Amino acid sequence: MKEIEQKLINWQKTTLAKPEFGFVQKLMKKNTAAEIYLVGGAVRDILLGRETKDFDFVVRKVDAKELEKFLSKLGEVNLVGKSFGVFKFIPSSAVIPSEVATKSPRSVGIPWDCHGRSLRSLPRNDIEPIDIALPRTEHAGMSGGYKDFAVQSDKDLPIEEDLGRRDFTINALAWDLKNQKIIDEFGGIKDLENKIIRAIGQPEERFQEDFTRMLRAVRFACLLSAKGGPASGWEIEKKTQSIIEKKAKKILSLPKERIGDEFTKIIMSDQAEKGIRLMQKIGLIKIIIPELEEGFGVSQNKAHIYEVFEHNVRSLGVAAEKNFKLEVRLAALFHDIAKPHTKEFQKGDATFYNHDQVGGKMAKVVLRRLNFSNEVVKYVSHLVRYHMFYYALDTVTDAGVRRLLNRLGKENIDDFINLRICDRLGMGRPKAKPWKLIELERRFKEVQMDPITPKMLSINGTELMETLNIKPGPRVGLILNALLGEVLEDPKKNEKDCLKKKIVELNNLKDEELKKLNPDVKFYDEERKRLLHAE
Repeated sequence: MKEIEQKLINWQKTTLAKPEFGFVQKLMKKNTAAEIYLVGGAVRDILLGRETKDFDFVVRKVDAKELEKFLSKLGEVNLVGKSFGVFKFIPSSAVIPSEVATKSPRSVGIPWDCHGRSLRSLPRNDIEPIDIALPRTEHAGMSGGYKDFAVQSDKDLPIEEDLGRRDFTINALAWDLKNQKIIDEFGGIKDLENKIIRAIGQPEERFQEDFTRMLRAVRFACLLSAKGGPASGWEIEKKTQSIIEKKAKKILSLPKERIGDEFTKIIMSDQAEKGIRLMQKIGLIKIIIPELEEGFGVSQNKAHIYEVFEHNVRSLGVAAEKNFKLEVRLAALFHDIAKPHTKEFQKGDATFYNHDQVGGKMAKVVLRRLNFSNEVVKYVSHLVRYHMFYYALDTVTDAGVRRLLNRLGKENIDDFINLRICDRLGMGRPKAKPWKLIELERRFKEVQMDPITPKMLSINGTELMETLNIKPGPRVGLILNALLGEVLEDPKKNEKDCLKKKIVELNNLKDEELKKLNPDVKFYDEERKRLLHAE
């Protein structure tokens, strides 16, 4: 215990000496009866040697109005609910002065308004708002809803009772700043040492109070097992895990944004692969993302050594290991989600024709269910839809590369390459980038300045309508796409006079004939006939 307390004493000497934490000493000096505790995740992280920017303090023996008045003199204060007694506090020392904020960012090296507007103040980007609260009691309605709590603050409530309302033992630790003493009523230190996620008291009651805690248990197991960190191999305690398994279906009673938020945090952790495996093991995946669960135990073809679910999860693991962005991680996890729906057998082996097309649609459904933004939904489904892009040096011409660039979007190429890396390494392949993929990147660079979209044509829709004397309508787009097909084959044709002559010819065709000239259709169908899987 002495070693543990010494860690916190050292932290108190160094961190609380920083200007933004000056309110602690000032409050204890102004009100000698005040008791101040650092609580929750910050204590946990300090003891684990993890960096933290999320600081929560509990203040006893000080009236809420008095505390608010005191803090308002030292910075910006926002009260979160009158009965909650929680203040979001940004110290003045953590704010960039207005005379600095309005200067050029090049001269002072800080962020400022992107529109050049005058700013009164800006929070520093290395500190989150500090939570300062009175001790609280919570009486749950036991519906499992995360807002189904009657919360009441009480300045005289013992700190132990405040800690007892929390979720897991490792989050129910407090450091008494005045007496430099650790408060551990629920065995949190022992669980830290044993790397155990354990619910406080009766797990069934803790999860019935708030079903979100089931996902939080998984998140903490991932978060604390961070790659390269001081702690690894964290597990959920058996009784706690068994209750999650029992109540897994209840997770759907939560607002979808709550589920999506926790899922995103799991996906964005270093141990995202572990998180999905754990969610599958305890029954949360089949409730939240049954489409992903369907791949469990589904074998693939001779090119794959892993079953569908295993391959998807390993691909996500690669994305997390390489610290790829959220959209690539999601696409890696869902890229083969449709294989169980498209599996057939031909000539003694499995095939999965159109799994990319079906998968793109399925990914869209899943992501909407998890409340992801329209931008994320659209982009991830695009990555999944076209993750099977075909490339063979001996058959694909520069025109083919331009068509591929047109379909994928040149601004998205890095993400498609990264997704292919996840796919390959998730299959157990030794090389992230074979020579064909390296050569493809080179050829992308060679043709990326060529016209590959209708907007890059030397003639636009207005000029086309004036030349043909036609009104706005779908036919304009059909002709522009057909025109693009010509230019993709030969960029030298992208001359205004040449294109005007060509649109006169194209205008003699019917709409159905024009649709067949879309540069994407024939090329993609030919690709599909060549492939059973991507290489």
